[in-house]
Amino acid sequence: MRHEFMFAGFGGQGIVKAALLLTHAAGLYEGREVAQTQSYGPEARGGACKSEVIVSDAAIDYIKARQLDVLVLMSQQAADKYQGLAAPDHTVVIYDETLISRVPAGFRNLVPIPATRCAETEFGRALYANILMLGAVAGASRLIGLESLRRALDGNVPPRTLETNRAALKRGHDLGRPATPHPATDKPA
Repeated sequence: MRHEFMFAGFGGQGIVKAALLLTHAAGLYEGREVAQTQSYGPEARGGACKSEVIVSDAAIDYIKARQLDVLVLMSQQAADKYQGLAAPDHTVVIYDETLISRVPAGFRNLVPIPATRCAETEFGRALYANILMLGAVAGASRLIGLESLRRALDGNVPPRTLETNRAALKRGHDLGRPATPHPATDKPA
């Protein structure tokens, strides 16, 4: 089965890093086929940024998203720009409620996560917001295992931040777990 993810926000939030960690987790630790693409504005920080990840049990014949299963939004600009790529009745939209005040209208599966606020207050720095959101992807969608993501952190984050990243990943997972699993994406965590 093919699953499509998009992470979107602005440069400096770790959008591409989150997508790469998801790709690493699914490919190396879950044995699935993966593809990852990215695009960002000319600014190193602050410009628009998005990254798509395709995870499949079979060979991937097209590396761009056609029907998003999960859309992760980390800025208002990203929400305004990319919500049209998601299907209101299918896509799980996970958004940083700290930075997004106008949520996409008409979506059935909205998951608000206070990622930036939580990163700042619980982990001391906003830079952990992307890892919180990555954990929320595992909790809300159940399309990737938390343990696979945890293993993907090894060697992909600075060693001195590994334990904090693990804690942020777990916290995001807990925040993202729905009361009722989404039937289109239900997979044991």
